[in-house]
Amino acid sequence: MTQHWIKGLCLSLVLLIGISSQTQAQKVKLSKKALNERITKLEQENEQLKTELAQMKSAMGQLEQIIKKLPTQGISNLKTPGKIPSPNEASKHNSPITTMKFEATEHDFGKIKHGDAVSHVFKFTNNGKFPLKITNAKGSCGCTVPQWPKEAIAPGAQGEIKVTFNSKGKSNQQAKSVTLTANTNPANTRLIIRAFVEK
Repeated sequence: MTQHWIKGLCLSLVLLIGISSQTQAQKVKLSKKALNERITKLEQENEQLKTELAQMKSAMGQLEQIIKKLPTQGISNLKTPGKIPSPNEASKHNSPITTMKFEATEHDFGKIKHGDAVSHVFKFTNNGKFPLKITNAKGSCGCTVPQWPKEAIAPGAQGEIKVTFNSKGKSNQQAKSVTLTANTNPANTRLIIRAFVEK
């Protein structure tokens, strides 16, 4: 009786071990299958990333070609993050850069009487390759008023800047300036007038 019981117990253990081994094998098989599926999925995602990267490189190449076709003047300022060109810089880059040469950038009226309004004409030449556009001319005070050509000056052509100084309320030695803004480099050109106001 005892022997039969022992044999039954052994048989049960053998069955349990077999079932356990079979379960473990199934688990390993399932784990291997899941791993293969994961690997396949990662490979697909990798291919997708490669495709997206190639598309991004292509877009960057097209953008570089567009940038190369833009005017070179002012591009450095636009590329700099957070930097906004000043009004003078912006006006300078609206037209191709040229140069202008003045016969003289300073004039001395000498001695004048108090209350006199005197004028001087500054002559210049556009000695660049592009039309010269003077976009603004500003005196250093209300007593100094400039007049400048509003039309573009052709290459090789001459132009004039008339500056009038009103000595009312002034005395002794005076020095005033007029700042021109144009499509030149630098964008600003300064003209100086001087006078000694006698009372």
